[in-house]
Amino acid sequence: MPRLLAIGYLLPAAAFGVFVIVTSAQSSPANQSSPRPAESKSAPEKSPEAQQAAKPNAHHFDRVVIIVLENADYEVAVRDKNLAELATQGASFSNFHALFHPSYPNYLAMVAGTDFGTHRRGRIFGDKQVNFPADAAHKTIADRLMEAGLDWKNYAEELPDVPFQQKWCDHVVQVDSGKSDNWFARDAKKGLVAYSFFSPNMDDDGHDSSVRIAGEWLKDFLDKNFPEKVRQGTLVIVTFDESGGNSDNRIFTLFFGDMVKEAREQDPKVLGRHYNHYNLLRTIEENFGLEPLTENDREAALITDIWK
Repeated sequence: MPRLLAIGYLLPAAAFGVFVIVTSAQSSPANQSSPRPAESKSAPEKSPEAQQAAKPNAHHFDRVVIIVLENADYEVAVRDKNLAELATQGASFSNFHALFHPSYPNYLAMVAGTDFGTHRRGRIFGDKQVNFPADAAHKTIADRLMEAGLDWKNYAEELPDVPFQQKWCDHVVQVDSGKSDNWFARDAKKGLVAYSFFSPNMDDDGHDSSVRIAGEWLKDFLDKNFPEKVRQGTLVIVTFDESGGNSDNRIFTLFFGDMVKEAREQDPKVLGRHYNHYNLLRTIEENFGLEPLTENDREAALITDIWK
């Protein structure tokens, strides 16, 4: 099964261990249960006029695709032959860190700028999905994108048939990993939307297999479903949700695309800067001229000096 990110409210898909990105604008079911409020405060809202006037100060890419692999230490992933070969094409960060254990809070942080306190429930309960209220305190980057007139999609391998609401089901796309002409491959040929979040199934992402399997899947995915000829203007981000248990939660993270300098042109000192999932989110927000979601991403440094 894939891991998608559920934000906004919990769906019946939770029974399959599936997460879905949802916007706070959607209606939520009754009898919700939510964790304690997050430690961070939501970023102050701008007026509609100010939001419309917002312009990206650092526009490097037209589209972004985020591919999340799972549960591997940096020290292991960086030695995988397929990940290492791919790293020659861009900026492979040597000091990039996940924020929490277990997985789920990190997924939340990537798209919401906070984990809404879920990490405080511990490793066992911290990975269980939560029905978050559909309100202004639980917005995600999907809300910001739509406010700016930009589109987004969440692709998921082997997503089970679940009763997604019609009003947003076109944003959550089932991908059959056994078919070369799957929905992601078709969209890539036509042109992807501004923001795509790709969730491999739990064998392909390494969670139920290994880094070697994940690396082999990634190479095959890029060669067959997302070749270089259809990636023009697209920043591809490959990251891990969390480490496999190293002391500092350091993870392999790579940015590549025709706007990123190749590895041989990168400054090792730049690649060694301390970054985490909030820096990734903040850099995407800045590129598209989006207002930060919380203090966490607002205060996170932009990822700079890797661009052509």
